[in-house]
Amino acid sequence: MLGAIPKGERGVFFSNVSFPVVAALMAILLNSTEVSAAIPVSVSETLAAHCVQCHGPEKSKGDLRLDTLAGDFDDRTEANAWLEVRTRVNLGEMPPDEEDALAVDAITEISQFVTEGLRQAERRSRGAGGDANIRRLNRREYAQTIEDLLEITFLPGESPLDLLPPDGSAEGFDKVGGALFLDPSLMSSFYQVARRVADVALVEGPPDYPTEVMRLEYEDMADSRAIGYLTTRLGLQAVEGGVRLVEGQTRSFGMLRYPGRRDNNVAPVSGFYRFTVRASGAPGADGEAPILKLEHKHPDDSMRILMEIPIEAPWDAPQEYTVVVPRDTLGGELEISMVNAARLTMLDMPTIHFNQRNRDLGGKDFAEVIRLAGRKAAEGWSAPGGTIDPDKLDLTQHPRLFLDYLEVEGPLYDSWPPPSHQSIVFDGPLGDRDPEAYAREIFARFLPKAWRRPVESDEIEPIVGLVSSELDAGASFIEALRVGLTAALTSPQFLFLGESMDGADRASFALAERLAAFLWGSMPDEALSQAARRGVLAADTELRSQVDRMLADPKRERFVRDFATQWLRVEDILAFTPDPQIYREFDAELAKAAIEEPVAFFAEALERDLPLSTFLNSDFVMVNQRLAEHYGFDGVRGKGFRPMALPRDSERGGLLGMMGVHLAGSDGIRTKPVSRAAYVREVLFNDPPDPPPPNAGEIEPNIEGENLSVRDRLLQHQEIESCAACHRSLDPYGLALENFNVVGSWRDHQDGEDFRRRDPPDIDASGLLPNGVPFADFFQFRERLLGQEDRLRRGLAEKLLVYGLGRPISPADDAALIEITDRTRAQGDSLRALIHALVQSSVFREL
Repeated sequence: MLGAIPKGERGVFFSNVSFPVVAALMAILLNSTEVSAAIPVSVSETLAAHCVQCHGPEKSKGDLRLDTLAGDFDDRTEANAWLEVRTRVNLGEMPPDEEDALAVDAITEISQFVTEGLRQAERRSRGAGGDANIRRLNRREYAQTIEDLLEITFLPGESPLDLLPPDGSAEGFDKVGGALFLDPSLMSSFYQVARRVADVALVEGPPDYPTEVMRLEYEDMADSRAIGYLTTRLGLQAVEGGVRLVEGQTRSFGMLRYPGRRDNNVAPVSGFYRFTVRASGAPGADGEAPILKLEHKHPDDSMRILMEIPIEAPWDAPQEYTVVVPRDTLGGELEISMVNAARLTMLDMPTIHFNQRNRDLGGKDFAEVIRLAGRKAAEGWSAPGGTIDPDKLDLTQHPRLFLDYLEVEGPLYDSWPPPSHQSIVFDGPLGDRDPEAYAREIFARFLPKAWRRPVESDEIEPIVGLVSSELDAGASFIEALRVGLTAALTSPQFLFLGESMDGADRASFALAERLAAFLWGSMPDEALSQAARRGVLAADTELRSQVDRMLADPKRERFVRDFATQWLRVEDILAFTPDPQIYREFDAELAKAAIEEPVAFFAEALERDLPLSTFLNSDFVMVNQRLAEHYGFDGVRGKGFRPMALPRDSERGGLLGMMGVHLAGSDGIRTKPVSRAAYVREVLFNDPPDPPPPNAGEIEPNIEGENLSVRDRLLQHQEIESCAACHRSLDPYGLALENFNVVGSWRDHQDGEDFRRRDPPDIDASGLLPNGVPFADFFQFRERLLGQEDRLRRGLAEKLLVYGLGRPISPADDAALIEITDRTRAQGDSLRALIHALVQSSVFREL
């Protein structure tokens, strides 16, 4: 693990950064000061009474001695011994069968002591030491920092985020320094990515493909010999100035292509393109506007749909509808259709016979094919579906589209040379200037911004030396600058946070860097850097002003996405796909909504500065049309998420009413109360349960002839003495959620598995919380949790501290956490108040 760097060695390139091997649920701190945990008296007495006679000075079965254990979990041998004790006790193998079994309380105390000792040792192994807390940028931060530094918008699949391997995670986040490797293989990946970035950022000459405008005028279709016949159908007909679309679709038919190209793709090179449809519409009898869908034929389904939008421009006043999207060179023809198109034709026997006869001919008897086609047209059939349904001849009852033209512009360039080039080569082309001197000016201006701190002249020279070497080897000035830029983007000064300058200004620039990484996942902007240069950033009023400004910036969406996704464990939601035979309402759109809902809820809580208790219960939900339908709500249209007010007695509201939480706590067939309980304790309270003993097993499916609910089977599982120790403090949190089935629908009776074929048992969601407080049902359970706001506040503060500092919390952070939670409660107890309190804390400001 890369920890403190001696001052004399800062700026040296580190080729291999590793961290301690994590073995069997623990990580042992290397080269650390010993930290021993005091063994509770009750644990010592239990071991002395039941274990030392077989594992002591006279006899040590399995080479395991317990009389010499001192509670030093940072010692590998001792930690393994304690882990063995916990495993054997939880499995009921210690004491042996001929001895009296341990009481449940004794098992619980041993398990909790060992688990906490191992957990603290792991956190110490991942924590910071010495006088600097530094960590590598994760790949998302690396990509976003480059985007902001060079003003580059990457195409899909070409961002560093797509090209670098996944990062490790610890404490639930991918920002913890101890889990972020940097070995030679990864360093090679960073170099390759930086070289590609340099090639994009610095350019020579004009673009290979200049921006062109390509337009298909739909009024030209009727006159085209190749496709004019298409506009004679009732569903697609030529009208003055364009075509009218009622059903079916219309393609670009080879009439849209980049100049000089023979293929039907409008994109000769990967880039951004502007697609414009000039259209108008007329609603159907139900008042619904036509919904236009513009598609680009593409082998990747995710690249197909370009635009899907209701056309509300009046029929006689068409408007332009535009979208700018990335395109690659694999696309084909463009296609326009209506999502809510009518079906004008009906399939009948003459049509079936005609189509079958055509297939039988196989294209061999062309005269017969033409004769049949003529007969079909004469009799009023509509290819290819069948005859026109007489009940649908009045087109005014259907939504209709008028299409004037389809236009494509691209590839698009913000400017040429691009902003990245202009910001680096700030004073224009080289001209007759000395190239080495100009390179020195360029990097003297660029490196402070890239490395997020002032830069000394002797730090610039190695980069300039690389540029000079390339020039001596015959490279052009731009080619040489690319090598220098690559080196700057792979140096430890760029790759690591906290690798700041010496001197009085160090703390100020480190704070700016840390704040930008926390709220933007990127580098400080000019306003933040300027506050650091002036030495005023650490002042309370300045910090508050900066945080408010940063949370108002669009870049705060990065914080919303990254923190909320990892804190709420969104990646677990679709770990199991619901059985399609049991939960037939589940589809791809609902799956997508389940993933998006918790993040949208977090964003709303942050935007509206809502109390932290909102995560336990709220008077609104964030839904789109598909999710609202699943929850049984009316009046929500479209794919976008929006807040919707809830009645007072709703089971929705807060995290525990969300479909995704219940999906994550299921196996696709039945609910898993233990998994749901672990989610509640870990996510809401940062209080993860002890890991289960080996071979603990799962809740068994229903035995043939039985009719047991999941609760009944879980209670049977608890009858095992060693299992009861953990389950009694865990299961109530999961059983309270049993009214929600696998897909988050409310139920009063057991469903899933094979309960459809017999009388299902009733759901019993009552229980007793570990603090002794009972609850009768889910609603009372939720009220009981609202009474534990202190746990929620502390748990979320701990999660934010890990995310914001990039290291695990330790006992030394307790005073800071008390300061943070007290200030949060005093300043409104909202999510924004918590963020402000954390940033204002000494542990964040003075690290």
